[in-house]
Amino acid sequence: MKKIKSIYVILVVAFLLRLIFLFPQYSGDVKNHLVWGNAALTNTIGLYSTHFTGFNDANYPPLAIYLFAVSNLFLSLLRNLFTFLNNSFSFFPSFIIPLFNHENMSYGFLKLPGILADLGTGLLIFKFFQARKIKHPYLLTSLYLFNPAVIYLSSVWGQIEPITNFFLLLSLYLMFLGKTDRAKSSSLIFFIFATLTKQTALWFAPFYLFLWLKNLPVRQLLAGAFYSILVFFASYLPFGLSPFAALKNYFATLSGSSTGVSDAAWNFWYLLYPAGAEDSVHLGLLSVRTISIVLLISLLVYLLIRVSKNQYPRTFLNSLFIWALAVFFLQTRVHERHLAPALIFGLLTFAENPAWWVGYVTLSLFHFLNLFLTLKIPFI
Repeated sequence: MKKIKSIYVILVVAFLLRLIFLFPQYSGDVKNHLVWGNAALTNTIGLYSTHFTGFNDANYPPLAIYLFAVSNLFLSLLRNLFTFLNNSFSFFPSFIIPLFNHENMSYGFLKLPGILADLGTGLLIFKFFQARKIKHPYLLTSLYLFNPAVIYLSSVWGQIEPITNFFLLLSLYLMFLGKTDRAKSSSLIFFIFATLTKQTALWFAPFYLFLWLKNLPVRQLLAGAFYSILVFFASYLPFGLSPFAALKNYFATLSGSSTGVSDAAWNFWYLLYPAGAEDSVHLGLLSVRTISIVLLISLLVYLLIRVSKNQYPRTFLNSLFIWALAVFFLQTRVHERHLAPALIFGLLTFAENPAWWVGYVTLSLFHFLNLFLTLKIPFI
C-alpha cells in the first residue's frame, strides 16, 4: 500500500506542476485544435472537408478531434457551473469567472488530454519497472514525469504526441504484462487508438505486428484485428465518411505537412542542408528522401531480425528505442517533437544501467532545446 501511495503522490505533484504552465502561454497549433473541437461540437458531418478561414483544415484523426471537442465541452460546463454558483452565492470567489472566460483558459483546457496522458505514461513506466524488479523505480519514473522536455511538449506547447505515446505504451504493457490472451489481444485496439490520435504511430506498426503474430493465438489475433478495424472505421462514421473515404482521408496526410529535409527537427539532414531545403535535393545519385527511406528500411529489417531471435522485453524495447532515434535523425519531413517516443523507450531499456542515466539526461536536454528554440515560448 505504501508503494502504491508513493507513486500516486508523485503523479499528483507532476500534475500540479503541469498546471502551472497550462494557462500563461500556448502555441499557435492549439488555436487550430480549439476551432476543430468547437466545430465538432456543432456538427461533425463534413468536418474533414470544411475550410476554416484563418486556420488549418482538420488533418488529425478522429480520436484527436473528439478529445478537442470534449476539452471544449468540459470548459463550457465548468463556466456555466461557476456562473450559476457566482449568481447564487455571495461567498463564491468571483475572480474565477473572468479567469475561466479568458481565452488562455480555452487553450489551456485543450492541453489537459496531453497532460493526463503524461501521467498515464508515467504510471505505466513505473509498472514496467515494478514487474522487472528494477531498482529505484520512483527515481526513474520521476526522470520521465519531471522531464522538462516532456512537460514542455504537453503543458506549454499543447501538442498531442503524449496521447499517442501513451496508447503505444499501453499496447505494449498489455502484450508483455497482460494476464490473459484476451487482455493481450486488446493490445491491437489500443494501438489503433494511438493511430487515431496521430498518424506517426504507424512508424512503429511493423514491430507491433511482429509481436502480435509471434505471441497471440490465432483466435485472439483475429478477434483483436476484427475489433480494431471496427473501431477504426466506426470512429469516422460521425464525420459522414464511408470506410473507403475514411482510408483515403487518413492516408492523405501520411506524407507529412512539408517536403523539407527537416521540419524544425535537429536531425542529420538539418545539419547538412540549410533551412527550407526540399528533400528532393540530391546527395550523389539519389534524392535525400530516397536515401532516408533506404536507410530506414535497411535498419528496420535488421531490427526485426534482431527481435525475432530474442523477444525478451528489454531487447524489444531497445529495438523500439533505436527505431525511434532513427525515424527522427534519418527521416526527412520530421518535426522536433517526434523525438518524444525515444525518451520513453530509452528509459525502459536502460533503466538498469546507471551509466545510461547521463545519456538519458543528455538526450532529454537535446530534445528540450530543440522544442524550446523552435517554439520560442516563453518569449524571453
